[in-house]
Amino acid sequence: MRSAETKAAAVAAMLTAATGEEPRLDETPDRIRVETDLPEDLAPVTRIAVLTALAIAARFGHSRTANGDIVWAELDREAEQ
Repeated sequence: MRSAETKAAAVAAMLTAATGEEPRLDETPDRIRVETDLPEDLAPVTRIAVLTALAIAARFGHSRTANGDIVWAELDREAEQ
């Protein structure tokens, strides 16, 4: 089984490749959260690449803010045990 850190790095790299944005990481003892801003216009191939990256995570979602859209993925550290 791959570690949460390895999975988070993979998700971050896939999101960078798909969106051109640098993902942000937020780590706690229990989980790693990867989030990135989405471009305003998503081509179908970009949308598929983003969804493929998010599918690696234990949980994922989408937030709409005043500054734009964000997708996030969370990976559980406890799953490593």
